[in-house]
Amino acid sequence: MATLKDVAEMAGVSVSTVSYVLSGKKTVRPETLQRIEDAIEKLDYCPNLLASSLKTNQSKTIGVVVSDLQNLFFVDLLASIEDELGQQGYCMTVCNSDNSSSREKKCLRRLMSRNIDGLILIGTGVNDFTNFRKIKLPLVCIDRVSDQEFFTVRTDNFQGGMMGTKHLLSKGYKKILFLGNQEYEFSIERCRGYETAMKEAGLEEYISCRNIDTLKVEGAYQEVEKMLQEKLEFDAVFGSFDYFAIGALNALIRHGIRVPEQVGVLGFDDIAPARFTVPVLSSVAQPKKELGTTAVQCLLKMLHKETLEERQLLLMPEVVERESC
Repeated sequence: MATLKDVAEMAGVSVSTVSYVLSGKKTVRPETLQRIEDAIEKLDYCPNLLASSLKTNQSKTIGVVVSDLQNLFFVDLLASIEDELGQQGYCMTVCNSDNSSSREKKCLRRLMSRNIDGLILIGTGVNDFTNFRKIKLPLVCIDRVSDQEFFTVRTDNFQGGMMGTKHLLSKGYKKILFLGNQEYEFSIERCRGYETAMKEAGLEEYISCRNIDTLKVEGAYQEVEKMLQEKLEFDAVFGSFDYFAIGALNALIRHGIRVPEQVGVLGFDDIAPARFTVPVLSSVAQPKKELGTTAVQCLLKMLHKETLEERQLLLMPEVVERESC
């Protein structure tokens, strides 16, 4: 197995120069950097990160706590985070809190035992930051409402709710049913956007927000089926996230209702399965790549003791129009 000394000899530089380049502590001339990179590639050199971390007290590892690994939106976020971390010479280790405050506390304990350099929190229905105020690591939240104490990057859910509703209104739908979950801040904000757009359009009488006490597809399916059986009127369904929209879409089709001719359906998040429904689901797309990349870049700035001018970053979603409305 190649050593640091082997790389230095092949590149024609000192061992300390290679070490500084790998740690990012020193810049060298482009031609020197190229020789070092070529030597690393030819020798297939793999640095001993454990030994390095003992010397520098930096593991080059970022801990990530995600609230629900079954949610494909979060899986997409993790992919964008890993891509950006990899480009910056870091790796990540992931824990799933399953939307549980107690499990989140256990995740934090496990990650801290691994000498992580920083922490990213992705989404949760429990906005309790008590556990995290005790740690002294750089921390960034994604899709999670926090106070000014922690840096947060998330989608403007209120504007997304307005955008989606206005899109449905522009297609001629008026009796729009909103499916949400009032335990989760993202859903509450999207519902507020929906209600605001409906009021601005003078359609207050048609406002209908249904609370579903789960985040599963089945919950939306059962709610819409119940409404159809009760002959309640609506001409569009806006799911506070794609899983609810997919559940509604299935219930409508099973009852012989034509989508989008009779009822339009719109989701939120734009996860991969949304592109494979029949008809193909329209959705308010979150900027997943930008969310992950921005979070990592901000976390690394904190690690390098740089000052962040803004503590709360809101990114704008966009409506992706397909076949369902």
